[in-house]
Amino acid sequence: MKLTVTIVSAVLLSVNAFAWGPHSEIAQAALDAMGANDPLVQRLGPDAKRLAQYVWMADLRQSLLVRSDEVFYADDYLLFPAVTRHYQHICPEVEQTYSPYFRRALQAMRTESTHNASRWIGSLLHFTTDTGSPPHAAGFLGPAHSKMENWLDAKLIHIPGYQPQLLGADDASAEAGFLRRMVGLIEYSKERAQRCRADVDGDRRAPVESVVLESALETARVTADLLHTLGVLAAKATDDATLTGKVIVPKIEHATMSRLPAKVVLLGTSYSTLTEPDGTFTFRHLPVGEYRLVVIAPGRVSEAKPVSLAAAATVTLEPVDLSEGTDGNLVRNGTFTLRWASTEAFDHWSLRSLPGKLAASRPVRDWDGEWIPLQSGVTYHLIARWKATVADASGAQVFLRTKAKPDGGSITTDSAPVVQGTKEVAVTGSPEAAWAQVCIRASQAPDTVLKAVSLREAGAK
Repeated sequence: MKLTVTIVSAVLLSVNAFAWGPHSEIAQAALDAMGANDPLVQRLGPDAKRLAQYVWMADLRQSLLVRSDEVFYADDYLLFPAVTRHYQHICPEVEQTYSPYFRRALQAMRTESTHNASRWIGSLLHFTTDTGSPPHAAGFLGPAHSKMENWLDAKLIHIPGYQPQLLGADDASAEAGFLRRMVGLIEYSKERAQRCRADVDGDRRAPVESVVLESALETARVTADLLHTLGVLAAKATDDATLTGKVIVPKIEHATMSRLPAKVVLLGTSYSTLTEPDGTFTFRHLPVGEYRLVVIAPGRVSEAKPVSLAAAATVTLEPVDLSEGTDGNLVRNGTFTLRWASTEAFDHWSLRSLPGKLAASRPVRDWDGEWIPLQSGVTYHLIARWKATVADASGAQVFLRTKAKPDGGSITTDSAPVVQGTKEVAVTGSPEAAWAQVCIRASQAPDTVLKAVSLREAGAK
């Protein structure tokens, strides 16, 4: 049985032009070699074929993925307590991603729904397949990088007859086996990068293609080994407590954001998940113990709810209703109260170093929110609620960064800022301002000068 896939997300298509081109083809070749009876394919069911889409996950940081049947933020599958920042996908830094994402993907296979699990696996697959790119393995940058990793015919990436290998019989040995496999992949692709460098610099594409294809095929074999191992290990879950519930999300008059699922996290652990379309969620095979559950959705963060799980127990919570008292805010964690991924930062906000002259004025920093789609012709208000107890906010400001397309190459424009003494600015969605990101520029942490920030449609209540 051949698992086929069509990439329909505009975000995914836009990224393809700027990165190691055959991510999807490598993942598909691995799935084809594994076959329909492989434990991972059996466990994920129809969601297994989505791995050839989700393999792009790590290139979509801070982005909202919008498709006909799903809407979610990529960072919900990239940032968690073991990985609190985004990593580069080139050696040697990418090597720091292997263990934490391997563990998190395996955890998702055991505890979350199949589509949540396939997204987590997609994040792991991106770092794995990027490593196999010859310039990534060798650390080559500049023009040679792009040529070397894209000079190949992706239609030739197939590994018929390959038998996926089990990398270890238990979690620890499998993780160690995966790390060894990745060391081997780095050496394999690094040698090929060095071998074809002269032809790349001389713009001789034909001899480069065959060498790069060797790396793509080996990466597909590594990917098949990894996926097969995750499938085998997933069946060896030992903890058997189950936690289920339902979230009633805020009512939002927005064609896309109204489809965004709520996120459920267990504070002090790496457990998280997104709700199903009907608002339900389930954690399976949780360890026995005491937990604190928090739910987040645009404009709302719930109070922490204590949950006690006994051996073999199934606990069903009362519905968590986030719909009361909402004002149409499209920003997640706009009150800066959730610190699940890191106690040193704020979930759904990324700290960014400032470029150029601004960098010299440190300790000023930018905290960037998630990208939010704007509806054309609709006016939105960016509102800041300042803390009255802060006498000097040291020039703190809140502004809206907009762009035309969801990809990272789009030119951005900053709105007028909201500063102390002003309350809001208005921005109208248009083809040039189709996406918006709330940004906070300050020398202090946002929660020291602000009570909350919000972006909502004019007239929303």
